[in-house]
Parts: sequence; C-alpha cells; structure tokens
Amino acid sequence: MKTKLFMIAVVAAFTFTSREKCQDCEPTYEFINGAQESDYDAIAPLFGYATWNELFHSNDSLNATNKEYCEDELDDIKDFSEEDDGDGDGVNDIRLFYDCK
Repeated sequence: MKTKLFMIAVVAAFTFTSREKCQDCEPTYEFINGAQESDYDAIAPLFGYATWNELFHSNDSLNATNKEYCEDELDDIKDFSEEDDGDGDGVNDIRLFYDCK
C-alpha cells in the first residue's frame, strides 16, 4: 500500500513539475523602425488576402498557433526573433517572434 501511494505521489509530482515548464506560444509580429501595417496590407491582395494579418495567419496550422512548448523547445521558441527588410531599403521593417503565455 505504501509503495502504491509513493508511486502516485511521484507521478503527481512529476506531472505538476512538468506542467510548470510548458507554455502556449503563438507566432506573431511587430512593425519596427517606422514601418506601418498599411505598407504590408498593400501586398496582401497579391496573395488573395485583404490584410497582412489575414495573410500572416492564413496557415496557422503551419505556424503552430497556440501550440504548447515545453522545456528546451520552449527555450528555443522564446529565444526566436527574426527581423526582415520587406521593402529592400536596408532597414528591417518587421520582427517575427513567438508570444508565450
């Protein structure tokens, strides 16, 4: 009986400890260096979308929206940040990253 209780306690402790190391993360973006969303909205119709936001989230299964990440994978996702020069003027306009909660 004591062994069973001990095993249940170990499993419960592991479950709660593991859960604390996980977060739901969603890919997102922000415009930087004076870039405006309207600049990106202008290219969305070329891909069949009304806005940049619709285009960005058009394949959320690929973007893994609200996917739960844990431990090392969570650290990698939290550290991910990529900037891009969308208009080719030598200044980055948008930053892509994950918002984790």
